[in-house]
Formats: sequence, structure tokens, C-alpha cells
Amino acid sequence: MSTHALRPWTDLVKLHPDVEAGALTEAVFAIDLGAIAANDPNVPVVNRDPEAFFRATYLTADLRKLLDEVLASLSGKSGYNRVLKLRVPFGGGKSHTLASLFHAARKREALDGIPEAKEFARPGNVAVAVFDGEKFDARNGKTLKDGRTIQTMWGWIAWQIDPEKAFPLVAEHDKDRVSPGGDVIRELLTKGASGRPVLILLDEVLKYMERSAAVSVLDSTLQRQAKDFFQNLTVEVAGSEKAALVYSLTWSAREALGNVGLLAEIDKLASRVDQLREPVSGDEVLPILQRRLLGGAPDASSATEVSTAYQDVVTGMQRAHAETPSERQQAEEEGRLLRDRMRAAYPFHPALIDIMRERWTAVDAFQRTRGALRFLASCMHSLKKNGGAKALLGPGDVPVKDVDVRVKMLKELGVQNDYDPVITADIDGPNARAKRIDDRMARETPALASVKPATRIATAILLYSFGGLRRESSGSDETLPPGVTENELLAACVGPELDNITATAVLSELRNTCLYLHYDGVRYCFKKDPNVTKLIEDAEQTVAREDSQARGHGPVRSQIKEMLDARLAGHHTAIVWPAKSQDIPDEDPRFLVAYLPLEFAAEGKSEQDRQAKEHLTKYGDRPRRFRNGLGLAIPEKKQIEALRRAVRYLLAIDRVEAKKQQLRLTKDQLDQLRERKRTEQAAAESCFRELYTAAWLPRVQDGGLEIEKVERGGRPLQATGVHERIMELLTSVGTPRIHGSVTPRKITERVRLGESPAAGEQPLMGIKTSDVLESFYRDIAPPRLESASILRKGIARGVSEGIFAYTSGVVPAFGPDGKYQVNRNKVLIGSDHPFSDDEIDFESGFLMMPQAVPDPATARPAGTSPIDTDTTPLPGVHETPTGMDEGTGSDPATAGSGAAGRRKRIVMTFEASREQVFKAFPAIANLADKSDGARVRIRVEGSSNAGFDPSWLRNAVDEPLDEADIDRTTEE
Repeated sequence: MSTHALRPWTDLVKLHPDVEAGALTEAVFAIDLGAIAANDPNVPVVNRDPEAFFRATYLTADLRKLLDEVLASLSGKSGYNRVLKLRVPFGGGKSHTLASLFHAARKREALDGIPEAKEFARPGNVAVAVFDGEKFDARNGKTLKDGRTIQTMWGWIAWQIDPEKAFPLVAEHDKDRVSPGGDVIRELLTKGASGRPVLILLDEVLKYMERSAAVSVLDSTLQRQAKDFFQNLTVEVAGSEKAALVYSLTWSAREALGNVGLLAEIDKLASRVDQLREPVSGDEVLPILQRRLLGGAPDASSATEVSTAYQDVVTGMQRAHAETPSERQQAEEEGRLLRDRMRAAYPFHPALIDIMRERWTAVDAFQRTRGALRFLASCMHSLKKNGGAKALLGPGDVPVKDVDVRVKMLKELGVQNDYDPVITADIDGPNARAKRIDDRMARETPALASVKPATRIATAILLYSFGGLRRESSGSDETLPPGVTENELLAACVGPELDNITATAVLSELRNTCLYLHYDGVRYCFKKDPNVTKLIEDAEQTVAREDSQARGHGPVRSQIKEMLDARLAGHHTAIVWPAKSQDIPDEDPRFLVAYLPLEFAAEGKSEQDRQAKEHLTKYGDRPRRFRNGLGLAIPEKKQIEALRRAVRYLLAIDRVEAKKQQLRLTKDQLDQLRERKRTEQAAAESCFRELYTAAWLPRVQDGGLEIEKVERGGRPLQATGVHERIMELLTSVGTPRIHGSVTPRKITERVRLGESPAAGEQPLMGIKTSDVLESFYRDIAPPRLESASILRKGIARGVSEGIFAYTSGVVPAFGPDGKYQVNRNKVLIGSDHPFSDDEIDFESGFLMMPQAVPDPATARPAGTSPIDTDTTPLPGVHETPTGMDEGTGSDPATAGSGAAGRRKRIVMTFEASREQVFKAFPAIANLADKSDGARVRIRVEGSSNAGFDPSWLRNAVDEPLDEADIDRTTEE
């Protein structure tokens, strides 16, 4: 048959209006039973309207049987199972089946448009109750339009049966969340429904049961009450005259939210009275797809013409390979079977349906009915709109160049954008390998220009690269690896336009040129990683063996340490992989971070704590001097194996690359090596970013030394460098543990300058700066300082503000007059003598309180004034503003108003939540900006019945206020 005689399917087939218009939203194919029951206007008409629904529905044999027995049970006929369980694979038509039962019970006449359903029973006015366990909130229940709240499964079912007669029977049970007994349920199904038939549809029961376990009901839980109700309900429905119950459960443990035990328990609760139903099976998916995606039945003559043409080509290919009469006879028989399946599946190639039905169902994320509908709808819409359709829509005809099609396919398969590089590089990108082959073949054979054989075959391989066939003679859950054999591939791709010889030659060329096409000698498969040759795998095994023989101290560990050293180069405060405490310096007061080796992550908790305390408290055989200046960066166990793997492959790639001349690697192979190296380098970099995301610091608790474990948790780190991320964790995430500034007030408090060391002793009026520096890095207490330069700035600021004075040289003696015996000209205090922080000398410097500074020998220069701290009001002390009399009884809101009505004083009090406090900050700042001295006085009061934790109060409240240099008084 001439290839030109076959017209594109888009010319011969009418699409469903939704597909034609591209109205391919999730809601079109994802049926929301609860929304349908509530008559939600947002539900597409095709799902909400009974007539439209059944026009787009193909009644499979099992669905017909299910509708027949449910409607018969509702009509009071005996001999039917009244409790039915839907146990279907993920996306296997469960929601559609429940919606079919709902519409059939609510509007039986809607089924009359389907010939095989005309004889079904007509139960009349049916009370239908729908419980959607995914939508019903276990804790809060469901709020009605009148404001009332229904708390439980039984309350919601009763309300739908009859708000006036059925619900009062269980109103108190619903209020108390206590399951009603069997007698009450029986009355609910009879008197509560006023004698009407009752259909109860339960969807997503497991999800509701899982959540209800967290809700307490006296000494029980809502889950236990719900399970009791469920069991009683199945028993009562099974023994009723005109009631039916259909409920759904997931198919496998994978879909059971991890609670396999609960799934089994629910399954057993109704096992005495229920019957299992599976609504979709075998090739019945074909008419389902046609009914939902097409606007009418395909033309039979067109389907026959196309299927016969394909039969001739495929049979001829198989006969050419047949060597015996029996093989030739088998080829003829398989050709006839293919023709019949093609005619039934038109305009779809059966191979495309088989891929989704037999292979993609092995992918966890794929929904075999809904997913197939969404994917095929996007393909048909694209080909109808953009052109390019062939006689059939087969595996090689999927328009992956269309972004919408590609996104829908990869999303349905749960790989999102992972395969975009594969498609771009090898299949349909501007410079894709398949496109290069097609362009060359089009120049050589113009008749193949529209066929694009390489793109067609590569696209088909891509579709076969997900999921896998079930292994024959084995358990149903065991599948073969993804991929397709050459015979399977050719059978899916050859046809009137593409012969077997051309297809075989193209396949060979693809195997030699594609970057991501893998061939293991049996199957072709596209993978996310480039198809680096077996040389890399062999080299990786050698590296792994060497590393294993070295017991963890082989080439991989050495390379990781070298890479970490490179990333920490330039950070003199970073110590890489100390083996013992003496490897961490203790000579200078500065903050160090010791990055512990990978082996630390494999130790038990007690051993980790022991090693950490030894590093934090010891320096060899003696106690560590600067304990407050050390933090430990802890390796993340989850990242280590991935890092080791990436480094193993990097070493393997380097070894293969070193032998490129000996191995006679081609340019393409070298390109593959470089591409793989970039992939593994990116993987290693990602692991290094997440390798150290926790730091341990020493802290004093109950008189003993403990470890404060600072972890990132779910908070993101913005820095990219390893050391920068640890320092960001310690300085910027949550409560800061390392501070980039220190206030003069904190300095005086830390060394107790101006305070008496003990009762009856004289106050400490001066101290060496070296002792101040040592105190910050020796004594375990906040704040920890990042470096000594921060303390220099704090001291310089304190001197400028007159909080303490500074001198250098020989330590001055303290005279009997309470003054230090030092030349006043060598003492710096206040703003008289501006100086920079680099003038602070930690070796010879000395701080003294202002009252201990000797009097000046000469008169104060003109234009200056002494510092008078007494003129500044103390925080928390009330002060009457100038021009306002005390005791006048004036309203604080209006007191101080001038003649022109301008208020001179603003006083307000309010309570605020955390969010309101943040929103109030700009208003307070605006007031401060316009007040005298650009300052306002704030009084803050917080209370907690449980009491505030002292450590938390210090870190979360006091430290931030100190950082802001806010003087304050605290009321007891």
C-alpha cells in the first residue's frame, strides 16, 4: 500500500471538545467525589452533570456488574452483595467508579443513554451519603453553612441521609465523638431515611483513619471509634433490605501512607460481609480512552485501512527473519492479532497503550487511567494544533518537543525536569543527535524528510525508559529493568512510512552517537546520566577495592580531605579533621572551627559526646585554655556515602583520562568523560555544601560542661562556601552564638569592672586588656566573639563614650585616693582625644573606671565640658517633662498640649503578639525619630506561668538587646 494513501489520524478523528480546546486541567480528569456530591460549580460539567458524565463513560464489564448489583440492592432485591470493596491500583479508575454509582443512584435515568444499562433496576428516590476521607478534617470536622459543625464520619453520613430525621439519631454521638451501636445504625438506615434506599460511598477511608488516631476521645481515640463504627456499619448494611455500601481502599503498602498495619486492619474489619471489585481490567482501557478523548467513534473503514497497512509491513518484517515454516506461520498469526488490536485501539498504536498499561504502572507516581488520559490528551491536542500527526499515534509519534506534552509526561512519571537534558541533547533539541541523523538522511533520501526516523525511534526508546515489564514466572511486584529490546522497538516503530532496514540502521547510529542512550547488550534505555563507557565502571570498582583494603584510609578519603582543604584554604581559623585534641591550637585567643573527620558520623552518640568533650576541654594532656573560642563542625552522615561515591567516580574518570592514548579514546568518548566528570563534580559540590550543617559548642549547665548542638533544621543557609555556611549558622540563623560586635556594657559585665569580686572587698576599678581578651575566650559564657578585633572596637567605643578609660604601658598602681597613679595625659576617655580601635594594645593596655582616672593637672581646654552622667535619666525612672505639673490629673493622652493644640508628650500602652510587635516597630521608630534626642522610653512586660528558661532568656532576649546596646533595668 502506498504510504501516501494513509491520511493523518487528525484528519479522520473528531476530538472531544475538552481535548480540542486544550482544557486539560487536573480537574478535568481528576474526579473529586466530595465536590461532585456538594454540587461544586468549580467541578467540570463532564464530571458534575449525570448525562454528560455517562456520555463520556465507557462501562467496563466489571463496572456494569457493579452498577447492576448496587442498583438491585437499593431496589430491595435479594441475593446481591450489599457491602462492596473497591481495591484498585493507584489511578485505576476508583474515583470514576464511585462517581458512576453516585450519579446512577441520584439520577437513574441518566443511564438510559447506554444500551447495556437500560435493564438495570430503578430504585427510585435514593438517599446518598458520600464520605471523602481525604477532605474530612478529623480534628475540626465539617462546618455547615448555618455555622453548625459536624464532628465525625457517622454524623456526616447521617446528615446527608436526612438532616431532620437521620442526624438527630446520632447527634449526641457526633457531639461526644463516640461511635453509635448497631441498633442506632439500623434505625439510621431505616427510619432515618424515611424508608428510602440508602447508598453510602466511602472514599479514602485509610487517610481519615490515619489522621483520626491523633484525636483523643476520653480514654480512647477517634480512630478506634471510627473503626468500631465502620465495622458496625458494614454489618448493618449487609443485613439491610434496601441499603448498599461501597468503600475504597488502596491497592498496596506503597500507597498506605506507610501504615501497612492499619490498612490490613481496616481490610479485615469488613472481611466477613464485603466483596472485592476491580472496575478496570485488561484491554478495557482502550474504549475508556476513546470514549473520554474522542468526540465520537472512529470511522471503522479508516481504522481497518490503517491496521491492515501496518499488518502487512510488520508481518513482512517478521517473515523475513523466520527460518522455519512454524515461525512463518507464527508471524502470520501475530500479524492478524496486531491488525485486530490496532483496529480496536485506533487512532492509538497498541504499543503506546501497552507502555502505559504494562510498564509505566511500575512507576510509583503514575496513575494508570487518569495519568494515561492526561498524557494522551496533551499529545492529541498538540498534534491537532501544530500538525505532524501520522496514520497512528504511536510511541515514536509523541511530540516531546512540545513543552506542555513533555512536562505532562515527565510529571506523570515523577521525574519532573530530570529528562530535559536527555531530550535536548539526544532527541529533539536544536542540535540533538537524532536531529542530526534525520537532517543527513533527509539530504540523502528526501522521502524520509517528513518521517524523521531517528527522532521517531529515539522518542519510542524514551517512552520505554520508565517502569518495566513484570518478570515472567515471578511475583507480580518484580519487574524487569527499564528499556526495550530491538525486536520490541522495531515492532512499535516500523510501518508504511518506515521500513525495517532503515530503522535498524538508524538504531545502530543512535547507539554510537547519543550521549544518554544506554545499551546493555539486550535493552536500549535513556538515562539521566551520560552513557560513559564501561571503562569508568571498571576503574570505579578498582578505586573502591583499594579503598576497602585501606580500611577507610585509602585514596577516596585522601581525595575528600584534599578537596575540603582546598575549600577551606584561606580560613586560618578552620582546622581540618583533627585526629586528637592537640591538633586543635590553643595558643591564641580567637574563635576556631574544627571540622571533624567523616568517621565521627559513624560513631555512637556516647562516643561522639566523649570525643567532642575531649576536643572542647583538653589540649593534649592539659586543660584547654581558650574553651570559649572553639566550635566543632559535625559531618552529616546522610551526605557521606553520596560524597564518597562521587569522589570514587571522579578518581575513576581521572584514571581513564590518564590512559586516553593507551585506550585510543575517540573524541565522542572524551566528550562523554568530560560530561560525566562535570556531573560528578556537581554531585560532590552539592554534598560538600550539605556535609557540615551542624556545630557543637561548649556550655555550662548545672555546674558541669555540656554540649550545645546548633543545627540548621529546616532553615536555609545562603552562603555557598563550607566555612561561610558554618559561620552563617552560628551568627545569623536563629539565636546568634557568635557575635560580630560587643557593647562596652557587656565588656564591663564580663570582667565585673566596677564590681566587688566578693563581699567586703573593694570594687575592681581597673583591669589589663589582655585579661579582658582572655576572659572572653576562656570563660564559657556569652557572648562568643568571632575575633579579637571585635573586642578592640568595643573597647574603643567604650572609651569614646566615657564608660571606661584606657592607657598603655606599665600597669599603673592604685593610689590611696582611689585614683590610678598614671600621667593623666596618657589616659584616654571621652571624645577629647579621638583615636581608632587599632590603637588598643592587648599586651600593654589597661582599662579603668572613670572615677579612678586621675584629675587633670591643668584647666580643661575652652569649648569642652566634663562628662556628667548624673544628668542622664536612668532607664525606668519616671521623669516629668518640662512645662508639665505633676498631680494635675491631666489625661496622659492629651497632657502637654501647647496653645496651638500640638501635643508635647505621647504616652501609650498596648499588648501585642509576635506578629503585631514586628508591625508596631515602624510606628515606634517614627515616634523616636521626632522625639527629643531621637529616643523614646519603652517598657516591656512578658509573663509565663511555666516560667522562662534562664538559658533561653539569656540567649534569646538579653543577648540581642546587648547587641543593640540597649541599657535597661529589670523588675523582679
